[in-house]
Amino acid sequence: MTAVVHLVRHANGAAPFEAFLDSYAKQEAGLEHQLVLLWKGFPSAAALEPYRGLAPQGAREIELDDTGRDVHAFLTAARSLEHERICFLNSFATIEAPGWLGHLSAALDQAGAGIAGASGSWGSHRSFALLQLGLPSPYRTLLGNRKAFAEAFRTDRPAEELGLARRLAKAAVDVPRAIVGYDSFPSPHVRTNAFLIERRLLLEVAPQGARGRSTSYRFESGQRSLSRSLLARGLRTLVVARDGQARDHGQWAEADVFWQGDQSDLLVADNQTRIYQRANPESRFMLARYAWGDQARRGPLP
Repeated sequence: MTAVVHLVRHANGAAPFEAFLDSYAKQEAGLEHQLVLLWKGFPSAAALEPYRGLAPQGAREIELDDTGRDVHAFLTAARSLEHERICFLNSFATIEAPGWLGHLSAALDQAGAGIAGASGSWGSHRSFALLQLGLPSPYRTLLGNRKAFAEAFRTDRPAEELGLARRLAKAAVDVPRAIVGYDSFPSPHVRTNAFLIERRLLLEVAPQGARGRSTSYRFESGQRSLSRSLLARGLRTLVVARDGQARDHGQWAEADVFWQGDQSDLLVADNQTRIYQRANPESRFMLARYAWGDQARRGPLP
């Protein structure tokens, strides 16, 4: 049986968990599975009790302290479970379409498939760091110079857009790791907010630690990322749209999934896709260019 592991962080409050449960109840999975709730960072049984009261009957539970990032929690859960396949959903995930798990499973059943994700990107920390330093970068023609990028997120933008812009800008802070540890644009990687993989395969290719933020970023999009490791084994990295169509990494930009068009093909949403959805047209197109380069498409106005 497949396990669906949803991360629930005490630090986030109850609202993201309630939003996930609402989407989980509304959208039929399309595949038999066991829901596993990964309680992270709850200081006491009393703090956890209201969340347990919301949980669907029969859900399995795993408790963790608040050490490490999402990837560390996912790998810890994988070592504790016995399921053949695991679908991981981060703490801000909400399900956007019926049959979502069945679609991911059907994609993973395809010949040579190594992972089936709900979104992916070609974005590159390395190329963005070089842009921030004023050095040659593919993003110079895609995003303009550092000032031009900042202008797309000037101070009249909503707070969540500005926060995202600042996080992207921090890609240049740890310059040696950003330049050495990541590939230049395009750098295809399945995003770790929602993905299905065989448990055995994940544990074979995953690092033993993955506790820190930089380690988690590299696990998702670095030179030794999960996607890169699977591709090195000759396995396919698939992104699945809400209609069930699975695309290999070279065709991801064709669908309006992550930071593309109006994101109408999105199977599972999260905080990053919601920032894009609420953004103004200039910010949207800048994010689309970051993710897809000259294959970015302008969507309808939000």
